[in-house]
Amino acid sequence: MSNESILATFEEQRGALRAVGARTEQDLLAWLAEARLQVHFVSWRLKSKESLKRKLALPDKTYRCLWDVTDLVGLRVVTYFEDTIDEVARLVEDRLQVDLRNSTDRLHFADSRQFGYRSLHYVCAPPAAWSPHPDLRFEIQIRTALQHAWAEVEHDLGYKADEAVPEIIRRRFSRIASVLEIADQEFVSIRRDLQDYQRTVREELTRGGHCLPLDAVSIATLARTREVEALDERIGRRLAKPLVEEVFFPTYLVTMLGLSGLRTTEAVLQAVEGHGREVDGFLEPYLGFAREWLGLDVGAIDSVSRGYSLLLVAHLVILRGPERSLSKVEKLTRLYAELDYGGDQDKAHDVAGRLVAQLG
Repeated sequence: MSNESILATFEEQRGALRAVGARTEQDLLAWLAEARLQVHFVSWRLKSKESLKRKLALPDKTYRCLWDVTDLVGLRVVTYFEDTIDEVARLVEDRLQVDLRNSTDRLHFADSRQFGYRSLHYVCAPPAAWSPHPDLRFEIQIRTALQHAWAEVEHDLGYKADEAVPEIIRRRFSRIASVLEIADQEFVSIRRDLQDYQRTVREELTRGGHCLPLDAVSIATLARTREVEALDERIGRRLAKPLVEEVFFPTYLVTMLGLSGLRTTEAVLQAVEGHGREVDGFLEPYLGFAREWLGLDVGAIDSVSRGYSLLLVAHLVILRGPERSLSKVEKLTRLYAELDYGGDQDKAHDVAGRLVAQLG
């Protein structure tokens, strides 16, 4: 079959090929959700006629018919972490008919000194029930976000880091690729260390060792302790809103508690013990103030997030502290300026003064 005939067949089959790409993308998304695998994105594309024409003209291979081209339809799964690639790959191998002869593992190089484009390329066959031709094959590429960035930039430059590129340029390609490879490995290591830290914090709080620094990890664990959960549940009942698993803006809470003088899990739990009984009586006046001066309408929310009570505790720590009222205003000014008013000291000071005057 001539190249012109292959291109004509491609035009005739364009609609059917698009259907294969869209259907396979939907299936991949469903399989990833079922396996609880989080990825950056899944996408598909149909090869353009111009790209197909260039491929058919290459001197290193002859195509007998359209179905000899295995990447007419191309799908891409881009993961956040390198170790997720293997999980996605197993899913593809389990769910699809893979053409192992034409599939390639470009994650690993035969020469350990080599760096460059990295990705898994699977060539697969769609289920016969919705394939426009029994010989149709399509490609699925699986790679990380950093590997994807490399491929996109390399493509945009119009060169690949191979022997056809001058040595000085190839060396620079390799230097960049090696940095990205290290970064991929570091991200996996950081995630693992964060998981270990989360486990350590949970175990420490369970044992009663509460003197841990406040950060996004420890505040999320603290929000699920018996003491804080009891306060959150009381707020939920008073507002007639359900308590959900999501933690209330961890970074915001860490900053607010720190500005109120609470910088460890031990200090927060002591404040919960000291001011917890007052939260019920403080809730309505605070929400009324927040509605009038902060523009916060609690009626617009449909649930209470874990740790929300700590926002009230932070305010109570300042308002019920032994300092003079002016000192309390200054503390609240710093708090509001940093968290709510983008450094606008005048506005933050005005709101802080009103709060101390009304609820202090």
